[in-house]
Amino acid sequence: MFGPALMPGWHGTVWADQATHEVHEPSAQHESHAGTLAQPEPAAMDHSAHQAAQEQDHGASHEGHGAHATGPVDETTTIVRGGVTREEEKTYSLFMHRSCGTIVALLGLLVLADRLTQRRHGALRKGMGAIWLLMGIHIFLNADPTDWPLAATFMESYNRPGSSEWLQHKVLCLIPVAIGLYTMFVARRERPNPWSGYALAAVLAFGGIALLYHEHEHSPGMDMGLIVRQHNLMAFTSIFIAAGWLADTLDRLAWKPKFVMVPVGLILLGLELIIYTE
Repeated sequence: MFGPALMPGWHGTVWADQATHEVHEPSAQHESHAGTLAQPEPAAMDHSAHQAAQEQDHGASHEGHGAHATGPVDETTTIVRGGVTREEEKTYSLFMHRSCGTIVALLGLLVLADRLTQRRHGALRKGMGAIWLLMGIHIFLNADPTDWPLAATFMESYNRPGSSEWLQHKVLCLIPVAIGLYTMFVARRERPNPWSGYALAAVLAFGGIALLYHEHEHSPGMDMGLIVRQHNLMAFTSIFIAAGWLADTLDRLAWKPKFVMVPVGLILLGLELIIYTE
């Protein structure tokens, strides 16, 4: 008898427990669902941190390239190519530009004197040729004092960062050598072969075009925009000299200003080198 009477009570207890469990179970599911919805917030934080890290790496890669102008640096402690300080590199670079500029301006005056005297003095032409040759040797040996042939092997200099500038110096030093040989052995003839004049004009034009692509090593603290503008001016002046040399070779071109194009161009190029700065 007590069994049937207890059964409804037992079932009622079970139902009550189930109901209580069902009441609590949606609450747990709701909390789980809320936790799931809350997960994107840390993800957004992670994405923001990842983006910031990417921007930092991107900025660091640009600083590593050292392209164009950089901010002010302590030139006395900043080490550049060859293990020298930026101050030493800058001082030596200015010396090379200004010494070459002085030589080129002097040669312009000598060329003008040679033309004003109607090329009567062979010793003057030989002297100019010797100066051109010495200038080429000066650039070959001294343009890069921490590199081959003075202070390193050829392959060591070639494998260093910024070796393109070093190679350009070695190629461009051949231009004054070519002018010196032409002045000493070809220009002294009564009627030189015009093709030799055309060839030298082409060499001079090549030098001018090369200056458009001649870049100094991107050392910290260098204003590359200023350096490029100065090299562009030198390049156009060199092309002007090449045009004057070509005009001299063309006997049929009866244009009086061609008489002064080469010496005036050399004097201008010399002054541009003298006032060069970094």
